[in-house]
Amino acid sequence: MRELETDWWFLSLPEDWVVDQDDDSIVITDPDEVGVITLTSLITDGERDIEAGIHALLESLDVNLKSVEPTMLGDFDGFYQEFVDGDDWVREWYLGSEHCLLLVSYDCDPENRMMDREVVDQILDTLSLKETS
Repeated sequence: MRELETDWWFLSLPEDWVVDQDDDSIVITDPDEVGVITLTSLITDGERDIEAGIHALLESLDVNLKSVEPTMLGDFDGFYQEFVDGDDWVREWYLGSEHCLLLVSYDCDPENRMMDREVVDQILDTLSLKETS
């Protein structure tokens, strides 16, 4: 396993998963190019009410609160849902911890939705908030 580190958080990845980064997001592709994890960090100025931040994030994305369930990944708490979007199977996490809100999604073909499920869960369970000084 290797670590992927940003200014705000880090997580562990299998060696054969490919990481790409643009201005807004980090995209992690499985070795078979079947599925993609996308992580988008929304940074706040100092500590704030993370629960309120997560709810604002859900509202801005027009997410129905009845369709999500509470979840915890590593140091982050929030909500989770799965759904079909066009030709994609999507798993989405809306997370927060201290000064960081995080939108995480995993997209793949619906026929392959179970293929990387366990390893994606293992990767995301390593999500840890970096100490800030």
